[in-house]
Amino acid sequence: MYDWGLPPHMAIDNQIHSDIPPPRDRIVAAAERIFAAKGLHGAGLREIAREANVNVNLINWHFKNKDQLYIKIFEIRGIQINGMRQALLEKAEQLYAPGALPVREIIRAFIHPFFELSVLDPEIWTIVARSYMREMGTDVWRAVNAKSIAPTIAKFTEALHRSLPSAKRSEIIFILGLAIQSSMMAADQDEASIVGENLAAELEPGLLEERIIEALTAAAVRFA
Repeated sequence: MYDWGLPPHMAIDNQIHSDIPPPRDRIVAAAERIFAAKGLHGAGLREIAREANVNVNLINWHFKNKDQLYIKIFEIRGIQINGMRQALLEKAEQLYAPGALPVREIIRAFIHPFFELSVLDPEIWTIVARSYMREMGTDVWRAVNAKSIAPTIAKFTEALHRSLPSAKRSEIIFILGLAIQSSMMAADQDEASIVGENLAAELEPGLLEERIIEALTAAAVRFA
């Protein structure tokens, strides 16, 4: 169940008194699936309403419009994954204090949560990855980044800049952008259609995560 900021006792009461997710949760879950399959512009509010088993007017009441619904989905997922990223970064900073963090550990703190979440719930995070990648470069995609990812990017940029003081900030942000895209692409199970079944089978999540971390670390250090 999504957390909409209800007081703890109300959230618990909801779980006790009903096994059926509330309408707002059903709307978000339905929209995630349909946005991933059809994209923001291909998805219709009436289709989302049918999937969620709600009146279409309820979507407008909760979210105002389709763009705001899309942004809310990534706000929810962003809180989840970026909270994990920042917790791992803080833990690493405490471990290596007072010195600068190894670049590899900063990259790992950024990459690992996506792989961890993808193992725990591969269907959901494949949907998230596909939906995010579908809208790359659009205004709503930029709004998602500004609202959900930018604060975390700022923290990781500062950490990498302390470890790579001669690197330009634009180069560091470029590396973090690659980190987002590479991890999300890795979550999509359709890579077998690109690289073939045998090679895809070799790229199990743990090995793939390490390869991405290694490649991004090498690229970041090269900028220095």
